[in-house]
Amino acid sequence: MKAKLLALVLTTSLLFNACHPTHVSEPEDNQAFQIFAETLFRSEISDDSLSLHYTLKHPQKAGITTLPRGFSSFSHEDLTQAGYSYENTLATLQQFCRDSLTKENQILYDVLEETLRFRIQGQKFVSFSEALGPTTGIQAQLPVLLAEFRLDSKQDVEQYFFLLRTLPDYFDSLLALEKKKCEWGTLFCRSTLEHIISQCETFQKEKGSNILRKTFNNKLKYCSFFTDEEKTKACRQLDRYVTDYVDTAYQSLLSGLKQLLPLAKENGSLSSYENGTAYYEYLVSQTTGSSFSIAEWETNMKRKLKSAEETLLSYAAKDPNLFSSCQSYTTKYRSPNQILAHLERKIQEDFPLLSRASFEVKYVDEALEDYLSPAFYLTPPVDDSKNNIIYINPSEKYDPSSLFNTLAHEGYPGHLYQTCYMYEKNLPNLRSILNFGGYTEGWATYAEIYSYKYTGVTKDEVGILRNNMIASLCLYGLCDIGVHYRGWNLEKLENFLQKHGGYSSDAAATVYHAVVDEPASYLKYTVGYLEFSRLKELAKKTWGPEYSEKNFHCFVLDMGPMSFSLLEKYLHHWKDLMGTKSKQSVAFHP
Repeated sequence: MKAKLLALVLTTSLLFNACHPTHVSEPEDNQAFQIFAETLFRSEISDDSLSLHYTLKHPQKAGITTLPRGFSSFSHEDLTQAGYSYENTLATLQQFCRDSLTKENQILYDVLEETLRFRIQGQKFVSFSEALGPTTGIQAQLPVLLAEFRLDSKQDVEQYFFLLRTLPDYFDSLLALEKKKCEWGTLFCRSTLEHIISQCETFQKEKGSNILRKTFNNKLKYCSFFTDEEKTKACRQLDRYVTDYVDTAYQSLLSGLKQLLPLAKENGSLSSYENGTAYYEYLVSQTTGSSFSIAEWETNMKRKLKSAEETLLSYAAKDPNLFSSCQSYTTKYRSPNQILAHLERKIQEDFPLLSRASFEVKYVDEALEDYLSPAFYLTPPVDDSKNNIIYINPSEKYDPSSLFNTLAHEGYPGHLYQTCYMYEKNLPNLRSILNFGGYTEGWATYAEIYSYKYTGVTKDEVGILRNNMIASLCLYGLCDIGVHYRGWNLEKLENFLQKHGGYSSDAAATVYHAVVDEPASYLKYTVGYLEFSRLKELAKKTWGPEYSEKNFHCFVLDMGPMSFSLLEKYLHHWKDLMGTKSKQSVAFHP
């Protein structure tokens, strides 16, 4: 949450009294809390045009009448001020009498309180804050986000132009933060900085900004709110803005990062930075949403890796041909739409029903192939969940035979399904913007591994596919911990990988640099999956004969994104929580 929340807290604190013997009645408590949460939601998403646009299709209907004017800055001062707003927001939250709230509001209370505590804790590591990055950085994601920007009204076009016009100042603020990090000693290592520089150079060389011209002009054809003359004028304005602002912003960022390159250190392990190990511990906890320590996860992953490898060896001893035949499913479904339609139909056996959500599969533009993920799902606005987009990267470096499980991860029963289910349950709007990467990526990874049962291959072949995936997850997770917590260099990582599958030097280098570039990123997937697996076993023991796959999936999805420690506490009360839309206020203490 951003610095402006301080003003929000001071105003909303006047709406209610503290929880003491003279506190207001329960309906008024809930009404005040809902006003607080919705005001917080509106404030959070109104900070910049991009956030607002991708969160709400109709902001006016949500009470947002004053729209942002492009990007806001991302400076050291903003980050420092944010710490005060977190503390004030937490203090305001804690003035509510939690026990007088409905179950739904109690869950929101718990999730928000935990989020704020994490953010306050994170203020100790402001010097490591980052908006750039080879894969997940804003400079990598922005071309697609701008290309997919909806143009449903003149207001949308205006907001789009605000974004383009303020992009140079926004990138300047990011560059200023990197210069500040030079003083703090937390600048990217040389290889990561080189990857970001190379990415910006590719964007410039391949005329990546032409994507914006192409997509804008195509969308403008269907803008009935514009006359032909206005469309022509908008096209000319777009062309000028792309040249004057987008190209200029990327060139300025590129030049500034090149100047910083000589100052970058060689070692990219967080453990090599002052306070870096403590930051990594915080980052893993915040990223995964798990309360277990890094050492505990390291032990758990080694055990899971050994089990998966032994299982694979047993299959090989049983029938070596299974390892080639288990890939036969990749030839059954030729197109992404066929795969998604098949998955959407088959998951109804084990997952709760979801009203049909339309989707469109698109392919990453050639100019962006080199530095975007193999596939990704664009989360739709909370008030327009029927329209979903999945992007597939056709780059030759990604294995096309993995398309089935990739679409299970991004589509059904992964990200698309989980997001649309959450929107369909009408959880409070604030829940949609509280980030729990371990839950969302863990669920999508769990869904991907679960989906192998829908491939049509034999039970043994499903076992091979699943254990191979689990082994890979644990390998990459251990590499992440090895590099950033144990201080592995490339040689140590390569030696480790060669003991587990004979990775080539080039493959090991790819893993090493991916880990260095995005610390703890792999752990969202590995820890997230392992946490869901652990909770499933706990549900089987706790729920007894009432356990079923569908009941477990329904519980997890009904709860929505949160930390695994909260999810585990709620699991023991799953009967009380299923379908919790009651307006009754019940003291609920998981």
